[in-house]
Amino acid sequence: MTQANEPNDSQREINRRFRDLSWRVERLETSQMPARSLNESCDRVYDEIDALEGIVNQRFDRLEVEVREMRAEMNGKFDTIMRYLTGLGDR
Repeated sequence: MTQANEPNDSQREINRRFRDLSWRVERLETSQMPARSLNESCDRVYDEIDALEGIVNQRFDRLEVEVREMRAEMNGKFDTIMRYLTGLGDR
């Protein structure tokens, strides 16, 4: 009788291990983010980066314009001061 139980016991053990393995694989699959969802998430991130890049570029463009205007103004003031100091402004 012991011999008759051994194949059943080993078969049960194999079945148990397969069920355990199947459960682990299923759990792993459900915990992983699907590739499509990952691609969509990356696309949203890249869209946000592009939008922010546009905003940053606009701000830098405005800043460049302001710096040019300030530089022109400062050059004019510097020229006036230098003419006054050198006496060239009186002529």
